[in-house]
Amino acid sequence: MLPLTLKHSVFDKVSGLTMRIFFHPVNLQQAHGLLKAVLLQSQKDFFINGTITSHSAVPELMAGMWLAGREITLVDGYLPAWLKKAMGAALSEVNQCPYCEDMLLSLTLGAQEEKLVQALQGKNLALINDKQNQQRMAWVKASTQKYATLLQTPPFTPEQMPEALGNLIVFGYTNRISDFTLNGSPVPHLGRRFFLKLFGRELEESVSLRLTPGLALDLLPESLEQTDLHWALPNPLVADSLARWSQMLDKQIRHVLSEEAMSLIRQNVLHWEGGPAPISRAWVEEELTAVSEREKKRVRIALLVAKASYQIDDGLIQEVVDDGFTEAELITLGAWSAFLGAKTVANWCWEAYKANSAHQDTFKSKPCLVG
Repeated sequence: MLPLTLKHSVFDKVSGLTMRIFFHPVNLQQAHGLLKAVLLQSQKDFFINGTITSHSAVPELMAGMWLAGREITLVDGYLPAWLKKAMGAALSEVNQCPYCEDMLLSLTLGAQEEKLVQALQGKNLALINDKQNQQRMAWVKASTQKYATLLQTPPFTPEQMPEALGNLIVFGYTNRISDFTLNGSPVPHLGRRFFLKLFGRELEESVSLRLTPGLALDLLPESLEQTDLHWALPNPLVADSLARWSQMLDKQIRHVLSEEAMSLIRQNVLHWEGGPAPISRAWVEEELTAVSEREKKRVRIALLVAKASYQIDDGLIQEVVDDGFTEAELITLGAWSAFLGAKTVANWCWEAYKANSAHQDTFKSKPCLVG
């Protein structure tokens, strides 16, 4: 295995190889203030990567993503952290985010779950020996379609549900923002399995860390606002993390979009039913007819990031940059839209779960941690 300092340097550089030209990541040596605090904690508790550093132009955005990611997915809770990452790999494949899929498959290999990785790579969940985990991967893959039958009977206990849904938001966001800021995976297609195993071996130490819950919360102010993520309330750590993140995003987007544009985007995504988008982007043009010319390019980006981020390309981003969009405005638009899309998926999974009468009034109020 590589020496620790060299490993940090290598992963930092490799993970940013496919960064789009519009984003300029700040490294740990250049960082100060909130950026430095986030990068130091991510280096200690995980590893610095391109998805995190792509938010450098707005430190609060980086803090929000890291805060929620650490507290919901990297901390062992009702679900073990390694399993949440594997679920993220399954989601990344459906959401067509090769960058995230490769990173999360490597982390799952680092947890010595090679059979599970083979099943995900081969798109054959029957290879997973643990039937419950097989069902969990199937539920994750079904989560991106609003009316999928599997969503009514998720393979989680009531206590696990807020964490499972929070995990969908974290990795759904990560998929979307990575598609927006990064142009594919840095892992070569030729020899992919070899490189994933190599990265997995180097990430074993990160995977084995047992993190203390709550240490990232103070990166952002406590939220005093009500959110529409009521399903999170039985788990205070999940609820607090999402509330702080959501509050910050809502504050930042007001510098970028008008109230009218935000309302239109929210309503559009609310009525979205998921599933793969048509190959052509003509569908999004049809949804822009009520948008003013002044904000049409911004709304186009927002809808694509929320609903089909894999259809984003440099040309679309260049159009808003040519209109005078700064890097800070660009990453804010992408981050808010990515969160909106991911949150919508989690919410419809919750609605499907709640619609099953067997799940009424089953939550317990106190969270417990995996021993």
